[in-house]
Amino acid sequence: MLGIGDFAQLTGLSAKALRLYDKQGLLKPAAVDRWSNYRRYSADQLEVAIRLKALRAADIGLAEAERALLGRREAVEVLEEHRARLAEQRRRQDAALEAATALLDGDAPDWEIQERQADAQHWVGVALPVSDGADEEANAAFGALWEALAAADNAPVGPFWSSIRAGSTEDDVELLCCWPVARPMPAGWGIAGLAVVRGQVRAGPELVVGWRHDDGVVVIDAAVHPAVVALLAEAERRGADLDLAAMRQIGRLDETGDAVGMEVAIPLT
Repeated sequence: MLGIGDFAQLTGLSAKALRLYDKQGLLKPAAVDRWSNYRRYSADQLEVAIRLKALRAADIGLAEAERALLGRREAVEVLEEHRARLAEQRRRQDAALEAATALLDGDAPDWEIQERQADAQHWVGVALPVSDGADEEANAAFGALWEALAAADNAPVGPFWSSIRAGSTEDDVELLCCWPVARPMPAGWGIAGLAVVRGQVRAGPELVVGWRHDDGVVVIDAAVHPAVVALLAEAERRGADLDLAAMRQIGRLDETGDAVGMEVAIPLT
């Protein structure tokens, strides 16, 4: 029998790790002295311990390592799953590195920011919590809202737009998915299962910038589009209140109704 120190030296596992694996049930010692609590390991356990060391060196978690030690089939499954995760991680890292390189090495686009006069416009929208699946939820909300408005004989009169606003707590953010309409909806009108909101775009000057989805501009994941950065900087230079709840992200549609780009407007008043 081998003491924990000798066993650790032979397997490359630290004594601390061996105590953890004992506690987790991954690798229990062959015997424990009832008086001293010294752990003793058999030579037959070396092979299992070295396999566990190999799995942990490959950054495989404890739960998956335990499954891999059950047998050859389970080991193959665990290794293939882990290899796929690593490949996806490397793909994301490569994409992020390419984006960072393009962003830091390239020249910043010269965005054309224009001032125009916004007309007063009634709108109806759906409020959604911002989450990882917000894009799919937003598409569904836009469709459901359009159908409900059309059924109420108040079909949208222009392209859809979205905005963000503070939620019920300081850290919460809601996405508003809106359609412009010819007249306000009556009090109490709504859609089952959706949080319907309504309002009116104020008439007055606004700044606007636009882009196409296929223009090749580098956009960092979860960060605002560079055109919006330029828009907000220009609005601030003109003394505008940077109220993101008043900023509209308006879909640019082609002749078939497909979204091909985006236009962002922010009021100057």
